[in-house]
Amino acid sequence: MHLKSEKGFYATIFNLTVLVAGLGYFVDTFDFFLYNSMRVVSLMEFGLSGDVLTKMGIFILNCQIGGAILGGLFWGVLGDKFGRKRGLLISILIYSIGMVINAFIQSPNSYALVRFFIGFGLAGEMGLGATLVAETIHQSKRTFALALFTVLGVLGVTAAALSIEFVNWRISCLIGGGMGLALLLLRSALFESKIYTDTAQTKLKRGSLRELFGNWRSIRNYVCCVLILVPNYFITGILLTLAPEVGKATEVQGMIKANIALAIYFTAAVVGDLLGATLSNLFKSRRLVIAIFIIGNVTLALTLLCTSHLATWQFYTFTAAFGIFNLWALDGTILVELFPTHLRATATTSGLVFSRGAVLLMNLSFLALKFIGAAHALLIIGLIVLCLGLLSVWSLPESYNRSLSA
Repeated sequence: MHLKSEKGFYATIFNLTVLVAGLGYFVDTFDFFLYNSMRVVSLMEFGLSGDVLTKMGIFILNCQIGGAILGGLFWGVLGDKFGRKRGLLISILIYSIGMVINAFIQSPNSYALVRFFIGFGLAGEMGLGATLVAETIHQSKRTFALALFTVLGVLGVTAAALSIEFVNWRISCLIGGGMGLALLLLRSALFESKIYTDTAQTKLKRGSLRELFGNWRSIRNYVCCVLILVPNYFITGILLTLAPEVGKATEVQGMIKANIALAIYFTAAVVGDLLGATLSNLFKSRRLVIAIFIIGNVTLALTLLCTSHLATWQFYTFTAAFGIFNLWALDGTILVELFPTHLRATATTSGLVFSRGAVLLMNLSFLALKFIGAAHALLIIGLIVLCLGLLSVWSLPESYNRSLSA
């Protein structure tokens, strides 16, 4: 059943493309953030503890992010040259196989190699999925369609975090890989977007990195879109992934679990994504809402890091508050709206992944500054992230309600 009219099936946010792409994003975030949740328990199984565990855990996470950075460009270019659907099918196959292998690793070194492979495969899911959703939805419903897509994704993180409470981490890896392989069957039912197929018949050079990075306006928009999502990854990739270490540094009265912190955050992020979409439509602006969310995120982070002797429930309350200011849906929407069809998958996929890649730099900065104390190191990183994020919002053009047919 191919749907042709914007007033028909493609005009509703609950169409097959949105739901199947969203389920793919669910599996993506389950597999990507599963490591954040199982970092401590899995590395303890290999006999690591203390600072050695923290350093090895950050190294493995950086390997995963490094794979994602390479994959972001690869899958983006492939999505523009050969189609969004084809890229999604191949990427999910790669990272699903990687997750199955992850269940059987026997050393930290093999762990790092497998997470690099998984990160490479996962890099295609978020950007290509968001691009396909945006191109098959009428612009009047695009904001909420992408919010629904993102909501399904953040629920994947919640599922990953909670799975560690009920099953062994190796079983969780098998679950993630199995879900991905099963999703391949649903993916075969998707159609390529008409906007893309029309562009593919022109003489435009699709997926050209030279064109994407060949002029100042394009580079500025791209870099700004990357930087406005970095505050999100400061929260999820640093504060919550290292929640046990953060709790110790701020003398929280009780034991903090990273997987519980992530589960609470991403459950609250469902509300945050829908709130962002609602405010974006109310104010007719992406930039204003993103600026508010960045300020909210970093204000909460600085307050948390400057407050000592919190009770465990107070720490987890902060994690829920962070989720209300989740930026994923808004940033993904801006990326697909600012770039033309023949470059859209490359810009969106690589841009979203490079935002994730900022965790690598923040991790290295944290390790370099740790000698001044974990809380102080995170305060410095948080302030830098805030300034870069707000400067980027100010520099971006407004993209609200733009047509994607160009």
